[in-house]
Amino acid sequence: MENANIGQRSSSYSQETSEPKHCWVCFGTDEDDYESNRDWVSPCKCRGSTRWVHQNCVQRWVDEKLKENLSVKAHCPQCHTQYIIVYDEVNYFVRMLNKLDKTANQLCPFLAAGVVVSTLYWSAASYGAITMMQVMGEREAITMMENTDSYMLLLVLPSIPLSLILCKTINWEETLLLFVQRFTSQLPLLRTIMPSFLCEPVNSSTSTVQFNSVVNPTTTLCAALLLPTTATVVGNLLFDNSSYSYLQKTILGGLVYIAVKGVFRIYQRQHNVIKERTRKVIDYPETDAEENT
Repeated sequence: MENANIGQRSSSYSQETSEPKHCWVCFGTDEDDYESNRDWVSPCKCRGSTRWVHQNCVQRWVDEKLKENLSVKAHCPQCHTQYIIVYDEVNYFVRMLNKLDKTANQLCPFLAAGVVVSTLYWSAASYGAITMMQVMGEREAITMMENTDSYMLLLVLPSIPLSLILCKTINWEETLLLFVQRFTSQLPLLRTIMPSFLCEPVNSSTSTVQFNSVVNPTTTLCAALLLPTTATVVGNLLFDNSSYSYLQKTILGGLVYIAVKGVFRIYQRQHNVIKERTRKVIDYPETDAEENT
């Protein structure tokens, strides 16, 4: 029985080898005159005419695949068998250089990530120090940083821009707007004082307006990082002649800026909601030529 299987395999192999070879890359055959001096290879598990390919054709195909992605192993596009690729042995010095290149390629992504993280950290620490000098005054801020433990400063200073960004993500205007909108529907006097909140839709059964605002990451980042500078400018303009300290003027200026900006943003969002609730689709205007046809 075993001899019969071996004979069957050998007969099928001889039949496949006797068939004309067809290259699946250039579609050339072994009967072509210009292909006669080319080497043939069967690099995968495919059978029949698709198992054969010219050595130089498959080399060119492997080069194209490696250009797309070096980490992907070259394999047959039909049966997905990974190609067995061998190289001539090089000397010891070249092998060491190849290992060094491979090690460098593996370590460079981690090194680049460390450089990026370090750059972000020290940029945040520098921003924190500048913000403290803006808010507290240069002398007071420098004196406080000199009297503070250095390790504590390494934790506090980078956390200043991070805290500003996190606070900016809190959408207090949206919450206040929903709160006021609910109360205006219950208190007639408040509806009279703020007529902009009279926005009951004609074709809607809901009484509460949904305020869906799109958050722009770059706008949020810039607004958060510019808040200390804006608070300092507003505080110096409004409370310059008062007896408040530098820090108190900055805090008051920031509160005034946030409050005024919040009022305008609430007013703007409310009217944009009113505009959206009046949306409707109208008939397409037909021209005279279309009516005649």
